[in-house]
Amino acid sequence: MPCADYDWKGFVLQEIPPAERRRMEEHLSGCAACRQEVEALGLTIVAVRRLPQQPIPRRLAFVSDPVFELPWWKRLWRMPAPAWGFAAACVVAAAIFAHALMAPPPPRAVAQYDPAALEKAVQAELERRLPARLEAAVRTQIAPAMAQVETRLAAFEQRMETERRADLRDVTSAFELLQKRINNVYLATAQYGGD
Repeated sequence: MPCADYDWKGFVLQEIPPAERRRMEEHLSGCAACRQEVEALGLTIVAVRRLPQQPIPRRLAFVSDPVFELPWWKRLWRMPAPAWGFAAACVVAAAIFAHALMAPPPPRAVAQYDPAALEKAVQAELERRLPARLEAAVRTQIAPAMAQVETRLAAFEQRMETERRADLRDVTSAFELLQKRINNVYLATAQYGGD
């Protein structure tokens, strides 16, 4: 019997007579494709059984029910022309009102200033702001050079420290050598009877 002749849905729902069920189980033990189909049907049955139970509706919906009302954006396009005219007039009135609120104030009369007093005020403000700005500019210009000098100074100090340690080792080894020679002379004089 070919695979297509078996009723796998009936097998999963256990609607098949026992004799035919045994034949189908024997076929399943040797056919991987049919086993996959039975597993998929079993998963589908499990998923359907886990769905929540919904009550059956008691009445049918009618065209007059609010379920069939158009959404607001569709109803907006069906407005009559006078309503559109009123809406446009409201938008224009709101734009005029907003423009009136945001318009710049009318220009004021410009007072006449004394040039000498104005120059004196500018000079005072310049004297007040210039030192701080000048110091900040000098700092920004000198800061990289100072950093470079500090880096070179640190490298020079490191090199000098290395050379000092090397010189100290040389002097220490020279003193040790001199001490050994003095000890040898002292031993030689003591051995051969000198003072």
